[in-house]
Amino acid sequence: MHRFTLSHWWALLFILFFPFLMMNLYSDFIRESEMNSRLGWLVMLGGFAYLARHHVYLYRFLLLILIFITLSGAMDLLYAVTFGGVFTSASFEAISQSDPREIYEFLTVYASYENVVLLLLYLTISYLLLKRMLVKTSLMRKEKVLVGLAIVMFIVAIVEVQKRNRVFDTIPGFNGVAIDYLNNREGFEQSIQAREELDTQTDFSASSRDIPQTYVIIIGESMNRNHMSLYGYPRATTPMLDAVRSDLIAFENIVTPYAQTAASLRHVLTEANTDNQKDINQSVSLMGVFNKAGFETWWLSNQQPMRMPFAALAKTADHSHFISHDFHGVEVERYDGYLLPYIQEAVQAPAEKKVIFVHLMGSHLDYNNRYPPEKSVFKNRDKLQAYRPDVSDSQASYINSYDNSIHYTDEIVGTTIADLTTVSNAAALLFFADHGEEVFDTKDFKGHGPDGVTASMLEVPFIVWRNSAYRETFPDVDQIMANHTGQPGLLDDVFHFAQCLTQVESSLYDAQNALCSADFQPRKRIAYGQDYDTELKRKAP
Repeated sequence: MHRFTLSHWWALLFILFFPFLMMNLYSDFIRESEMNSRLGWLVMLGGFAYLARHHVYLYRFLLLILIFITLSGAMDLLYAVTFGGVFTSASFEAISQSDPREIYEFLTVYASYENVVLLLLYLTISYLLLKRMLVKTSLMRKEKVLVGLAIVMFIVAIVEVQKRNRVFDTIPGFNGVAIDYLNNREGFEQSIQAREELDTQTDFSASSRDIPQTYVIIIGESMNRNHMSLYGYPRATTPMLDAVRSDLIAFENIVTPYAQTAASLRHVLTEANTDNQKDINQSVSLMGVFNKAGFETWWLSNQQPMRMPFAALAKTADHSHFISHDFHGVEVERYDGYLLPYIQEAVQAPAEKKVIFVHLMGSHLDYNNRYPPEKSVFKNRDKLQAYRPDVSDSQASYINSYDNSIHYTDEIVGTTIADLTTVSNAAALLFFADHGEEVFDTKDFKGHGPDGVTASMLEVPFIVWRNSAYRETFPDVDQIMANHTGQPGLLDDVFHFAQCLTQVESSLYDAQNALCSADFQPRKRIAYGQDYDTELKRKAP
């Protein structure tokens, strides 16, 4: 037993998994890849230790790797205990924007007996284990198998990094996110610069009516319209939208061709769509159109600041704010409601013509992290709908959490509408989601993605609220929208719809792709090579 406690396996287990244990105890959010990557490194380093046992330089190299992993684990532990979360790109973004004095003040403010004691305990035990670590001198057959497995896993890790370009899925904790951040930072800045040059230097025209106007475009996340009472769901998941139903135009037949955020918004927020197949990097953005048309623009977000394409759009807006910076990048207890003061400030800003983009975290997994516990409304099986009536308690719990997240999103949208009612000039709000979500609606599955795509992943809400001043200013557009609520539409036409809604005159505008135009022409709706209307559409009961 004593020999085992000195073995390299015990040292590796402690160094890799004690921080992981603390992350699980103190954080509600852990990346799904975190456990797999730590297990992989346990096998790789354990196998490498056998190879290094007779070679002093290889052994020192192993110790150097373990020291780096120990320091990474210390950062993971400290962050989890202090902030109740894990490192993200937003964490490093915030650090990069801080000077040494701010960092010193930050450390002194958040230092506590709890995090200091746990940190010292981890570092002390790690030091003692590494100092006395033993590696067997002779190899048994099972240990030779581990060496071979370690080599295979090392090759797989390299292939995965090259294939997915996501280091943090392969290298656990702080080190993986840090490497990913440093690797992507230069390309990230170049992408932003390219977007700025494209939107400002491309030869296109855009102008707008010279009257006061206020528009809010809210982008939801993972929202299946079939879970909204506004669209007929039996649970009252959207009470605030239901209360203003007479002032809404709810389009009933809009689908997204992509069940992934980045793929969807690359097309939704630029002139590229599934028909024209334009290169995203050569497609002018909706933000660029509004900027050129003379609107003051905002980008307010509860998503990560270093994700494309919305990171570049945020940089090209006149004003931008990611609330992840206010929460040190932590994704738990960072609810969309924290965006409301920023939305209210933008709505009340003195600019005569403004467009305010709001990007929510919405109903992104894990659903129960998307709303405050006191906002939990659905807790039993009352009016619960699923692919079969006898779903398990676990499945019912996920459906309840998902419906609660939609109920909370309704509160954010409804509160913003209430703020807009105080605006005397023409004002409108457009709300849609990047994609839907399968939550045991049609099969035993929760989530979204290109594999095994279902109608629930594609069917999204598409809602317009407008005040009386807007209806009086643009009566024709208002009437056409009301007449087109049942028309089959694609979400990647938002680029044209938003210009039509705001009556921007642009050389990039195509009336045939705008649901609020009399010239609108439905397009074939293809998602991942499948025809939505003939292959994926939900059959009427």
